[in-house]
Amino acid sequence: MTDINIKLAVETISKYLRVHSPPIALKWVDNLENLPKDVKRPSEYGGKMAFCQIFSIVRKWGLPFAIEPENINCVAALLSVGWGDLAEGLNKKEEYADFLVDAGYVKDRETAMKNLGENSSLMKEEKISAKALIVAPLESETIPDPDVIVIYANPAQMARMAQAMVYSEGATIETSADFGVSCYREMVTPMLENKAVFVTPGRGARIIAGIGDDEMAFSLPAGKLDNLLTGLKITHENGTRYPINQALFFEPRYWDAIEKLRTKMRKMDS
Repeated sequence: MTDINIKLAVETISKYLRVHSPPIALKWVDNLENLPKDVKRPSEYGGKMAFCQIFSIVRKWGLPFAIEPENINCVAALLSVGWGDLAEGLNKKEEYADFLVDAGYVKDRETAMKNLGENSSLMKEEKISAKALIVAPLESETIPDPDVIVIYANPAQMARMAQAMVYSEGATIETSADFGVSCYREMVTPMLENKAVFVTPGRGARIIAGIGDDEMAFSLPAGKLDNLLTGLKITHENGTRYPINQALFFEPRYWDAIEKLRTKMRKMDS
């Protein structure tokens, strides 16, 4: 169980980052009887959904969701997380290579095979055994002990979060972008690898979930949230801030029309 001060976390993130949508909390659960009350299900809105779509609903509409495998219709995400598998007798790498080509992610099967290395979300052996995922706005306190915190932000805000984590931990923040199944890196990688990551939302997340052109995701284990909050506060006090403080203390130079007009001015005392 991760013990965090949710109110302080929300206030700190709002003060030092000024993100346009609130952080969301994720919790993987095995016992369906322990699901919070009043959580929503995709079926309430007409059918199955994608993980990224639900994440956007949670952060933009403020609705908490409980998700089980049968609620998700994004096949690539189901396979990546471990909530689904290919039919018996199929070669996983071969089928995934065909998928990447068919989806237009890569130019040919040879390129697809290169993409399906050990860093591919589809090929990773680490899977989630949990029976359900709860997703809720962090500020709602629907999830008092989250596994993962995800914050959507613009590049400058992302840089501030990276600086905060580097201040607290020293290690650099890594990112990868293969433009498919980016939800895996948001909801699984931080928990399994116990590290914060930059995530570049892929094509599906942009199209289906409506993630903005200027948005990326910063995802971290809830156990490292204090490092982020402390780093944001101290680096802010040390002068690294958002919005970025621009260096404005200088004498500007002007374009020709201004300089021509200057020659016609009465001399001023220096």
